[in-house]
Amino acid sequence: FCIGVVFKGLTYLAVALIIYMVYQVLYKPWRFRQRYKGYANVHVSPKFIPVLGDISFFIQDIKQNRVFYDHLKDLQVEMTKKNTDLKAETIGIDPVIGIVSHKALKEVLDQSPKKIDRADIDNTDFLKRALLKMAYGCYLNSPSTSRTMKRRKATNKVFGVNRISKHVPLILQNAQRILKQMKKQGNVEIKPTIALCLNRILMNILLGNDFETKIDATHQYLCNDGTTKQLDICNFFARFTCDMTDEAGNLLTILFPILNVTNIVNPWRRNHQNGVTIRKVMKRIIAKSEDKDSFWSQISQLNEFSEEEILSDLILILTAASETSSNSLTAILYYLKKFPEVKEKLMKELEKINIVPGCDFENAITADNLQECDYLANVVREALRIDPPVSHSLWYQVYEDTQICGVPIDKGTILRQEVVGPNNDPNDWLDPHVFEPDRHNPDSEFYKKSQQAGKIANAYSKRTFGHGARACPGALLASLELKVFTAFFLTQMEYEVAKEDLENDHIGFGIGSLFSPKLTVS
Repeated sequence: FCIGVVFKGLTYLAVALIIYMVYQVLYKPWRFRQRYKGYANVHVSPKFIPVLGDISFFIQDIKQNRVFYDHLKDLQVEMTKKNTDLKAETIGIDPVIGIVSHKALKEVLDQSPKKIDRADIDNTDFLKRALLKMAYGCYLNSPSTSRTMKRRKATNKVFGVNRISKHVPLILQNAQRILKQMKKQGNVEIKPTIALCLNRILMNILLGNDFETKIDATHQYLCNDGTTKQLDICNFFARFTCDMTDEAGNLLTILFPILNVTNIVNPWRRNHQNGVTIRKVMKRIIAKSEDKDSFWSQISQLNEFSEEEILSDLILILTAASETSSNSLTAILYYLKKFPEVKEKLMKELEKINIVPGCDFENAITADNLQECDYLANVVREALRIDPPVSHSLWYQVYEDTQICGVPIDKGTILRQEVVGPNNDPNDWLDPHVFEPDRHNPDSEFYKKSQQAGKIANAYSKRTFGHGARACPGALLASLELKVFTAFFLTQMEYEVAKEDLENDHIGFGIGSLFSPKLTVS
């Protein structure tokens, strides 16, 4: 009798699971696509592919030795011709509305945060799935309550232009340190090398300049193969970020979000344990740090936020800033080799303020000197435009039934701002696939040529750092880091990039990219 009851129960459970899978994996994405096919200003891919959805295009790019988001540039050309405002797509099994046109983005911002705000669903987005373990409760991942916006305002104040400029010596110190290592190795995989260096810089800024002296030298990391390694906190965090990115993109995580919440089996359990270790170590650091100028110290002195809130925001900044900036610096070094005339022009500008090979870089590379380097600033802007570190924004959620560009959007719908496509929109940018820093200089011939061709970019044409009240709070610090590292590396080392990488016009280095070029450094 008992066996019969158990068997019947398992049968019901299996049937329920099958019904759930059919609805979640097949019907829901299919129905979403069908609904928006009738709108002329909404792009829907011509073919429905179960389970993968529009991720299939990413896979095609990878198979063709292109960065996974390269097809978005070609798609933007098609959508521009058709005056597309929105894109209805399925990311795996998740239905999402992409914000394409300037008009659509403006309407979304006008309705934020009352009708449209950060998605309050922890398992919907690739990035949010990763943040769930890394920085749960961070303000970037939370709806715009008064408390959330207070935390954001406090963070922006700490990272204001007058405060971040003092970090130039710290950035230079670590750039010199990493350059010695790169020269010693000779052949360097640049992205992880730079990410580790940026981790160290950010931990100094966020936790205190004495962070390495306040904890044990190494900590036990649980590896994917079941072994353990003793890693210092910078390497620990860099490794954890990579493992969390892999977990967030795991098909089982997408299909069964409960695995990411319960943490009962690996890799979810293992990553959860590593995340707990990080928070414990950071709590020990901030409890012992004597640096009153650190991010932690400045925010905690306000006496407005809990320790857990500040820690979550701190981990968020550390995660986002190191990965995105390392990708962008990789792009800059790559494009300066691919377009030698740009490198030559930049070297001449740096020479005017005595930033030259063999110079006393600590006195030459200062915040004031960098402020005079307009072309350097435009090189950074162009790298962030042509190959943004993220292909789309974090996800937003519709909290009331609404319309965007005449298209009805139901409560509960997930939205995201498209980044790669608009950044390379031929309607706004002349020769968008060419690395041309002068497109950002109103006095340049290229800018005037763009105007004559009717290519006038506006604020909504540049989406790398986002828009509105939820724009990236670390934009100023990221830009400063990129300027310092670019000026330093360009004048203190010679490097070469593999010929096959330079000849690949479909390469890219944003988060999730499989391209990680090696530099031959001397």
